[in-house]
Amino acid sequence: MHLNDTIKKLSIYNRVSIALAMFGLALFLRFTFIPYTSGGPFVTFYPAIILAFYLCGAWPGALVAVLSGLSGVYFFMPPYGQFDFNLHISSSVVFFAITSIMIGVFSTLLLRQIEQLNVLLDNELIGSMMLRSRKIVWCNRGMSKILGYTQAELMGASTKMLFADENKYEEIGREAYPIEHGKSYRKQFEMRKSNGQTVWIDISGASISYDPTLTLWLVNDISKQKDLEQELSHQVNHDFLTGVSSRSWFMRQAIVELHRAVRYNNPLAVLMLDIDFFKRINDTHGHQAGDMVLKSVAELCRQMLRDSDGVGRLGGEEFAMLLPETNHQQAITVAERLRTNIEKTKIVLPGEDVTLQLTVSIGVAALDGKTDDVEAMIARADKALYEAKNSGRNRVFAS
Repeated sequence: MHLNDTIKKLSIYNRVSIALAMFGLALFLRFTFIPYTSGGPFVTFYPAIILAFYLCGAWPGALVAVLSGLSGVYFFMPPYGQFDFNLHISSSVVFFAITSIMIGVFSTLLLRQIEQLNVLLDNELIGSMMLRSRKIVWCNRGMSKILGYTQAELMGASTKMLFADENKYEEIGREAYPIEHGKSYRKQFEMRKSNGQTVWIDISGASISYDPTLTLWLVNDISKQKDLEQELSHQVNHDFLTGVSSRSWFMRQAIVELHRAVRYNNPLAVLMLDIDFFKRINDTHGHQAGDMVLKSVAELCRQMLRDSDGVGRLGGEEFAMLLPETNHQQAITVAERLRTNIEKTKIVLPGEDVTLQLTVSIGVAALDGKTDDVEAMIARADKALYEAKNSGRNRVFAS
Protein backbone atom coordinates (compact mmCIF):
# COMPACT_ATOMS: atom_id res chain seq x y z
CA MET A 1 0.00 0.00 0.00
CA HIS A 2 2.89 2.38 0.71
CA LEU A 3 4.37 1.59 -2.74
CA ASN A 4 0.99 2.30 -4.29
CA ASP A 5 0.79 5.66 -2.51
CA THR A 6 4.29 6.57 -3.68
CA ILE A 7 3.65 5.73 -7.33
CA LYS A 8 0.25 7.45 -7.38
CA LYS A 9 1.97 10.72 -6.41
CA LEU A 10 4.03 10.62 -9.64
CA SER A 11 2.96 12.41 -12.82
CA ILE A 12 0.97 10.54 -15.48
CA TYR A 13 4.07 10.34 -17.69
CA ASN A 14 6.09 8.64 -14.97
CA ARG A 15 3.26 6.23 -14.19
CA VAL A 16 2.92 5.35 -17.89
CA SER A 17 6.68 4.74 -18.00
CA ILE A 18 6.46 2.36 -15.03
CA ALA A 19 3.52 0.56 -16.66
CA LEU A 20 5.46 0.19 -19.92
CA ALA A 21 8.41 -1.19 -17.96
CA MET A 22 6.09 -3.84 -16.48
CA PHE A 23 4.85 -4.68 -19.98
CA GLY A 24 8.43 -4.93 -21.22
CA LEU A 25 9.35 -7.29 -18.37
CA ALA A 26 6.30 -9.47 -19.09
CA LEU A 27 7.23 -9.61 -22.81
CA PHE A 28 10.83 -10.47 -21.96
CA LEU A 29 9.73 -13.30 -19.67
CA ARG A 30 7.42 -14.66 -22.36
CA PHE A 31 10.23 -14.66 -24.93
CA THR A 32 12.75 -16.13 -22.49
CA PHE A 33 11.00 -18.93 -20.62
CA ILE A 34 8.09 -20.13 -22.79
CA PRO A 35 8.53 -21.38 -26.38
CA TYR A 36 6.62 -19.45 -29.04
CA THR A 37 4.55 -22.42 -30.12
CA SER A 38 3.65 -23.77 -26.68
CA GLY A 39 0.38 -21.81 -26.42
CA GLY A 40 -0.67 -19.46 -23.66
CA PRO A 41 0.08 -16.29 -25.61
CA PHE A 42 -1.06 -14.02 -22.78
CA VAL A 43 0.09 -16.00 -19.73
CA THR A 44 2.86 -13.66 -18.56
CA PHE A 45 0.91 -10.49 -19.33
CA TYR A 46 -1.85 -10.91 -16.74
CA PRO A 47 0.37 -10.11 -13.72
CA ALA A 48 1.67 -7.01 -15.54
CA ILE A 49 -1.89 -5.88 -16.30
CA ILE A 50 -3.02 -6.39 -12.67
CA LEU A 51 -0.01 -4.51 -11.27
CA ALA A 52 -0.36 -1.70 -13.82
CA PHE A 53 -4.02 -1.14 -12.97
CA TYR A 54 -3.37 -1.37 -9.22
CA LEU A 55 -0.17 0.67 -8.98
CA CYS A 56 -0.37 3.09 -11.90
CA GLY A 57 -4.08 3.68 -12.45
CA ALA A 58 -6.75 3.01 -15.05
CA TRP A 59 -5.16 4.57 -18.18
CA PRO A 60 -1.68 3.03 -17.77
CA GLY A 61 -3.35 -0.30 -16.96
CA ALA A 62 -5.52 -0.11 -20.07
CA LEU A 63 -2.43 0.73 -22.17
CA VAL A 64 -0.61 -2.38 -20.85
CA ALA A 65 -3.70 -4.52 -21.58
CA VAL A 66 -3.89 -3.28 -25.21
CA LEU A 67 -0.15 -3.77 -25.82
CA SER A 68 -0.31 -7.23 -24.22
CA GLY A 69 -3.18 -8.25 -26.49
CA LEU A 70 -1.43 -7.02 -29.64
CA SER A 71 1.87 -8.63 -28.64
CA GLY A 72 0.22 -11.95 -27.84
CA VAL A 73 -1.50 -12.04 -31.22
CA TYR A 74 1.56 -10.88 -33.20
CA PHE A 75 4.33 -12.90 -31.56
CA PHE A 76 2.78 -15.98 -29.99
CA MET A 77 -0.22 -17.02 -32.12
CA PRO A 78 0.13 -18.61 -35.59
CA PRO A 79 0.92 -17.38 -38.12
CA TYR A 80 3.73 -15.92 -36.03
CA GLY A 81 5.10 -12.45 -36.71
CA GLN A 82 1.97 -11.03 -38.32
CA PHE A 83 -1.63 -10.06 -37.59
CA ASP A 84 -4.00 -12.63 -39.07
CA PHE A 85 -7.32 -12.74 -37.22
CA ASN A 86 -9.05 -16.02 -37.86
CA LEU A 87 -11.86 -17.52 -35.76
CA HIS A 88 -9.49 -19.20 -33.31
CA ILE A 89 -7.40 -16.08 -32.82
CA SER A 90 -10.44 -13.83 -32.59
CA SER A 91 -12.05 -15.96 -29.87
CA SER A 92 -8.79 -15.90 -27.88
CA VAL A 93 -8.50 -12.13 -28.27
CA VAL A 94 -12.13 -11.66 -27.18
CA PHE A 95 -11.52 -13.82 -24.09
CA PHE A 96 -8.36 -11.87 -23.29
CA ALA A 97 -10.16 -8.55 -23.76
CA ILE A 98 -13.01 -9.60 -21.47
CA THR A 99 -10.67 -10.84 -18.75
CA SER A 100 -8.50 -7.74 -19.06
CA ILE A 101 -11.55 -5.48 -18.71
CA MET A 102 -12.66 -7.45 -15.64
CA ILE A 103 -9.18 -7.16 -14.16
CA GLY A 104 -9.22 -3.42 -14.79
CA VAL A 105 -12.67 -2.88 -13.31
CA PHE A 106 -12.11 -5.00 -10.23
CA SER A 107 -8.61 -3.62 -9.63
CA THR A 108 -9.90 -0.05 -9.87
CA LEU A 109 -12.84 -0.76 -7.56
CA LEU A 110 -10.57 -2.56 -5.10
CA LEU A 111 -8.09 0.30 -5.14
CA ARG A 112 -10.85 2.83 -4.52
CA GLN A 113 -12.14 0.81 -1.59
CA ILE A 114 -8.63 0.53 -0.16
CA GLU A 115 -8.05 4.27 -0.60
CA GLN A 116 -11.34 5.10 1.12
CA LEU A 117 -10.55 2.71 3.96
CA ASN A 118 -7.07 4.15 4.24
CA VAL A 119 -8.49 7.69 4.53
CA LEU A 120 -10.87 6.51 7.25
CA LEU A 121 -8.34 4.55 9.28
CA ASP A 122 -5.00 6.26 8.73
CA ASN A 123 -5.81 9.71 10.05
CA GLU A 124 -4.94 11.83 13.08
CA LEU A 125 -8.47 12.51 14.28
CA ILE A 126 -9.49 9.01 15.38
CA GLY A 127 -7.05 6.34 16.50
CA SER A 128 -7.34 2.82 15.17
CA MET A 129 -5.38 -0.33 15.84
CA MET A 130 -5.56 -4.01 15.00
CA LEU A 131 -4.87 -6.50 17.78
CA ARG A 132 -4.00 -10.17 17.95
CA SER A 133 -3.96 -11.69 21.44
CA ARG A 134 -4.20 -8.11 22.76
CA LYS A 135 -0.94 -7.16 21.04
CA ILE A 136 -0.81 -4.37 18.46
CA VAL A 137 -0.13 -5.66 14.95
CA TRP A 138 -1.09 -2.39 13.23
CA CYS A 139 -1.96 1.14 14.29
CA ASN A 140 -2.50 4.47 12.59
CA ARG A 141 -1.17 8.00 13.16
CA GLY A 142 -4.16 8.82 15.33
CA MET A 143 -3.04 6.32 17.99
CA SER A 144 0.40 7.88 17.97
CA LYS A 145 -1.07 11.36 18.42
CA ILE A 146 -3.43 10.32 21.23
CA LEU A 147 -0.91 8.32 23.25
CA GLY A 148 2.36 10.06 22.42
CA TYR A 149 4.14 6.88 21.27
CA THR A 150 5.54 6.53 17.78
CA GLN A 151 3.88 3.97 15.55
CA ALA A 152 7.09 1.92 15.66
CA GLU A 153 6.94 1.84 19.48
CA LEU A 154 3.34 0.68 19.44
CA MET A 155 3.77 -2.05 16.82
CA GLY A 156 4.13 -5.41 18.54
CA ALA A 157 3.56 -3.97 22.02
CA SER A 158 1.06 -5.40 24.47
CA THR A 159 -1.91 -3.16 25.13
CA LYS A 160 -1.33 -3.74 28.84
CA MET A 161 1.22 -0.92 28.87
CA LEU A 162 -1.50 1.49 27.70
CA PHE A 163 -3.81 0.95 30.66
CA ALA A 164 -3.63 3.40 33.56
CA ASP A 165 -5.09 0.72 35.84
CA GLU A 166 -4.08 -2.95 35.64
CA ASN A 167 -7.47 -3.96 37.07
CA LYS A 168 -9.14 -2.17 34.17
CA TYR A 169 -6.98 -4.18 31.74
CA GLU A 170 -8.23 -7.41 33.33
CA GLU A 171 -11.82 -6.13 33.34
CA ILE A 172 -11.74 -5.31 29.63
CA GLY A 173 -10.28 -8.73 28.92
CA ARG A 174 -13.15 -10.44 30.72
CA GLU A 175 -15.86 -8.26 29.21
CA ALA A 176 -14.70 -7.89 25.62
CA TYR A 177 -13.12 -11.20 24.64
CA PRO A 178 -13.94 -13.15 22.65
CA ILE A 179 -15.75 -10.60 20.49
CA GLU A 180 -18.41 -12.41 18.50
CA HIS A 181 -18.57 -11.74 14.77
CA GLY A 182 -21.21 -9.17 13.95
CA LYS A 183 -21.12 -7.69 17.46
CA SER A 184 -19.05 -4.89 18.94
CA TYR A 185 -17.70 -3.83 22.32
CA ARG A 186 -17.58 -0.24 23.56
CA LYS A 187 -16.16 1.31 26.72
CA GLN A 188 -14.85 4.57 28.15
CA PHE A 189 -11.84 4.57 30.45
CA GLU A 190 -8.43 6.15 30.98
CA MET A 191 -5.28 5.13 29.08
CA ARG A 192 -1.70 5.97 29.97
CA LYS A 193 0.30 8.14 27.57
CA SER A 194 4.03 7.80 26.91
CA ASN A 195 4.77 10.63 29.38
CA GLY A 196 2.85 8.90 32.18
CA GLN A 197 -0.17 11.20 32.00
CA THR A 198 -3.63 9.75 31.46
CA VAL A 199 -6.13 10.42 28.70
CA TRP A 200 -9.84 9.58 28.61
CA ILE A 201 -10.74 7.50 25.56
CA ASP A 202 -13.90 6.09 24.01
CA ILE A 203 -12.97 2.75 22.44
CA SER A 204 -15.01 0.36 20.32
CA GLY A 205 -13.87 -2.99 18.93
CA ALA A 206 -15.09 -5.60 16.47
CA SER A 207 -13.79 -8.93 15.22
CA ILE A 208 -12.39 -9.51 11.73
CA SER A 209 -14.49 -12.05 9.82
CA TYR A 210 -11.65 -13.74 7.94
CA ASP A 211 -9.48 -14.16 11.06
CA PRO A 212 -11.19 -14.61 14.46
CA THR A 213 -7.90 -13.90 16.27
CA LEU A 214 -7.84 -10.34 14.90
CA THR A 215 -9.84 -7.42 16.30
CA LEU A 216 -10.10 -3.85 15.01
CA TRP A 217 -10.41 -1.04 17.56
CA LEU A 218 -11.33 2.61 17.04
CA VAL A 219 -10.13 5.02 19.72
CA ASN A 220 -11.41 8.55 20.28
CA ASP A 221 -9.81 11.06 22.67
CA ILE A 222 -12.66 12.38 24.87
CA SER A 223 -10.53 14.16 27.50
CA LYS A 224 -11.98 17.58 26.66
CA GLN A 225 -15.49 16.15 26.80
CA LYS A 226 -14.78 14.61 30.23
CA ASP A 227 -13.30 17.88 31.50
CA LEU A 228 -16.41 19.70 30.30
CA GLU A 229 -18.66 17.11 31.96
CA GLN A 230 -16.79 17.52 35.25
CA GLU A 231 -16.94 21.30 34.98
CA LEU A 232 -20.68 21.23 34.28
CA SER A 233 -21.22 18.73 37.07
CA HIS A 234 -19.30 20.97 39.46
CA GLN A 235 -21.34 23.98 38.40
CA VAL A 236 -24.60 22.09 38.91
CA ASN A 237 -23.58 20.53 42.23
CA HIS A 238 -21.80 23.53 43.77
CA ASP A 239 -22.73 27.08 44.61
CA PHE A 240 -21.01 29.37 42.11
CA LEU A 241 -19.94 31.93 44.75
CA THR A 242 -18.92 29.98 47.84
CA GLY A 243 -17.96 26.62 46.32
CA VAL A 244 -20.05 24.63 48.82
CA SER A 245 -22.77 22.29 47.64
CA SER A 246 -25.75 23.63 45.75
CA ARG A 247 -29.24 23.25 47.18
CA SER A 248 -30.14 20.42 44.77
CA TRP A 249 -27.00 18.40 45.51
CA PHE A 250 -27.36 18.94 49.26
CA MET A 251 -30.93 17.66 49.20
CA ARG A 252 -29.95 14.58 47.19
CA GLN A 253 -27.09 13.82 49.57
CA ALA A 254 -29.36 14.38 52.57
CA ILE A 255 -31.79 11.76 51.23
CA VAL A 256 -28.92 9.27 50.78
CA GLU A 257 -27.59 9.86 54.30
CA LEU A 258 -31.07 9.69 55.81
CA HIS A 259 -31.79 6.32 54.20
CA ARG A 260 -28.43 5.03 55.42
CA ALA A 261 -29.07 6.27 58.96
CA VAL A 262 -32.54 4.70 59.09
CA ARG A 263 -31.31 1.41 57.64
CA TYR A 264 -28.43 0.99 60.08
CA ASN A 265 -30.09 2.79 63.01
CA ASN A 266 -27.39 5.50 63.06
CA PRO A 267 -27.80 9.08 64.31
CA LEU A 268 -28.04 11.98 61.88
CA ALA A 269 -28.34 15.74 62.40
CA VAL A 270 -28.95 18.86 60.33
CA LEU A 271 -27.84 22.42 61.07
CA MET A 272 -29.42 25.51 59.53
CA LEU A 273 -27.20 28.62 59.72
CA ASP A 274 -28.13 32.20 58.91
CA ILE A 275 -25.79 35.22 58.96
CA ASP A 276 -27.11 37.90 61.28
CA PHE A 277 -27.88 41.33 59.79
CA PHE A 278 -26.56 40.31 56.38
CA LYS A 279 -28.80 42.81 54.56
CA ARG A 280 -27.26 45.60 56.63
CA ILE A 281 -23.79 44.52 55.46
CA ASN A 282 -24.88 44.66 51.81
CA ASP A 283 -26.61 48.00 52.21
CA THR A 284 -23.71 49.59 54.10
CA HIS A 285 -20.64 48.17 52.41
CA GLY A 286 -21.96 46.90 49.07
CA HIS A 287 -22.48 43.51 47.48
CA GLN A 288 -18.75 42.85 47.12
CA ALA A 289 -18.44 42.93 50.90
CA GLY A 290 -21.49 40.70 51.15
CA ASP A 291 -19.87 38.19 48.80
CA MET A 292 -16.69 38.19 50.95
CA VAL A 293 -18.78 37.47 54.05
CA LEU A 294 -20.58 34.56 52.36
CA LYS A 295 -17.31 33.03 51.15
CA SER A 296 -15.67 33.46 54.56
CA VAL A 297 -18.54 31.75 56.40
CA ALA A 298 -18.59 28.89 53.87
CA GLU A 299 -14.83 28.39 54.26
CA LEU A 300 -15.06 28.41 58.08
CA CYS A 301 -17.79 25.76 57.93
CA ARG A 302 -15.69 23.58 55.63
CA GLN A 303 -12.64 23.89 57.88
CA MET A 304 -14.45 23.06 61.09
CA LEU A 305 -16.54 20.14 59.86
CA ARG A 306 -15.43 16.60 59.00
CA ASP A 307 -14.83 15.34 55.48
CA SER A 308 -17.90 13.14 55.85
CA ASP A 309 -20.09 16.14 56.69
CA GLY A 310 -21.85 18.14 54.00
CA VAL A 311 -22.19 21.90 53.64
CA GLY A 312 -24.65 23.55 51.26
CA ARG A 313 -25.88 27.02 50.50
CA LEU A 314 -29.64 26.89 50.31
CA GLY A 315 -30.07 30.49 49.23
CA GLY A 316 -29.10 34.03 50.17
CA GLU A 317 -27.21 34.00 53.47
CA GLU A 318 -28.64 30.65 54.60
CA PHE A 319 -26.44 27.55 54.85
CA ALA A 320 -27.25 23.96 55.81
CA MET A 321 -24.94 21.32 57.26
CA LEU A 322 -25.46 17.57 57.21
CA LEU A 323 -23.81 15.66 60.08
CA PRO A 324 -23.84 11.84 59.69
CA GLU A 325 -23.13 9.72 62.78
CA THR A 326 -24.02 12.72 64.97
CA ASN A 327 -26.72 12.69 67.68
CA HIS A 328 -28.76 15.59 69.01
CA GLN A 329 -26.36 16.68 71.76
CA GLN A 330 -23.26 16.30 69.57
CA ALA A 331 -24.92 18.44 66.90
CA ILE A 332 -25.60 21.20 69.44
CA THR A 333 -21.92 21.09 70.47
CA VAL A 334 -20.81 21.39 66.83
CA ALA A 335 -23.21 24.28 66.26
CA GLU A 336 -21.94 26.16 69.32
CA ARG A 337 -18.35 25.70 68.19
CA LEU A 338 -19.25 27.06 64.76
CA ARG A 339 -21.08 30.05 66.22
CA THR A 340 -18.20 30.90 68.58
CA ASN A 341 -15.47 30.65 65.93
CA ILE A 342 -17.42 32.73 63.41
CA GLU A 343 -18.01 35.40 66.07
CA LYS A 344 -14.24 35.57 66.69
CA THR A 345 -13.48 35.94 62.98
CA LYS A 346 -12.78 39.43 61.66
CA ILE A 347 -13.06 40.26 57.95
CA VAL A 348 -11.02 43.17 56.60
CA LEU A 349 -12.62 44.77 53.57
CA PRO A 350 -10.13 45.51 50.76
CA GLY A 351 -9.64 49.19 49.98
CA GLU A 352 -11.44 50.22 53.14
CA ASP A 353 -10.23 50.71 56.67
CA VAL A 354 -13.14 48.64 57.90
CA THR A 355 -13.20 45.35 59.81
CA LEU A 356 -16.39 43.32 59.98
CA GLN A 357 -17.24 41.09 62.90
CA LEU A 358 -19.92 38.51 62.15
CA THR A 359 -22.45 36.60 64.18
CA VAL A 360 -24.70 33.76 63.09
CA SER A 361 -27.82 32.05 64.31
CA ILE A 362 -28.07 28.28 64.05
CA GLY A 363 -30.97 25.84 64.26
CA VAL A 364 -30.41 22.17 65.07
CA ALA A 365 -32.54 19.12 64.27
CA ALA A 366 -31.68 15.45 64.69
CA LEU A 367 -33.27 12.26 63.41
CA ASP A 368 -35.83 11.42 66.08
CA GLY A 369 -37.12 8.06 64.88
CA LYS A 370 -40.60 9.45 64.27
CA THR A 371 -39.96 10.53 60.71
CA ASP A 372 -37.55 9.62 57.94
CA ASP A 373 -38.39 12.62 55.74
CA VAL A 374 -35.59 15.04 54.80
CA GLU A 375 -37.94 17.96 54.32
CA ALA A 376 -39.35 17.43 57.80
CA MET A 377 -35.88 17.44 59.39
CA ILE A 378 -34.88 20.61 57.58
CA ALA A 379 -38.20 22.24 58.49
CA ARG A 380 -37.57 21.51 62.17
CA ALA A 381 -34.03 22.88 61.93
CA ASP A 382 -35.35 25.94 60.10
CA LYS A 383 -37.96 26.51 62.79
CA ALA A 384 -35.26 26.33 65.47
CA LEU A 385 -33.18 28.82 63.44
CA TYR A 386 -35.97 31.39 63.44
CA GLU A 387 -36.47 30.89 67.16
CA ALA A 388 -32.76 31.68 67.59
CA LYS A 389 -33.08 34.84 65.50
CA ASN A 390 -36.25 35.97 67.27
CA SER A 391 -34.56 35.43 70.62
CA GLY A 392 -31.85 37.98 69.90
CA ARG A 393 -29.59 36.26 67.30
CA ASN A 394 -26.02 34.95 67.76
CA ARG A 395 -27.24 31.79 69.44
CA VAL A 396 -28.05 28.11 68.83
CA PHE A 397 -31.54 26.65 69.20
CA ALA A 398 -32.47 22.98 68.86
CA SER A 399 -35.82 21.51 67.91
